[in-house]
Amino acid sequence: MTKQAKTFVPEAISASLLKVGTVLETQGKIHQALTPYLKLISHYPDSSEAPIAAERVLSIADSLRNAGHYHVVMAVLDRLERAFQTGQEVEKA
Repeated sequence: MTKQAKTFVPEAISASLLKVGTVLETQGKIHQALTPYLKLISHYPDSSEAPIAAERVLSIADSLRNAGHYHVVMAVLDRLERAFQTGQEVEKA
């Protein structure tokens, strides 16, 4: 596989994960949107999409907090923290 192809595949995957998360969130499926966002953060932490995904997760958590779903917010933030930790482990490898 060429160097360009090796770079393109992760970029395409991270862009696809962000798109899937965005579509799910737009459809009101916020809990389902968390999975692609968090996967993007953990597997592609250096991608240009990772900060956008993190922002979307925090926005979802804020919406849940405003709705009074504090226990769900804590679970979402815990998942976000684990995604960042996994992403840091991937970076070191």
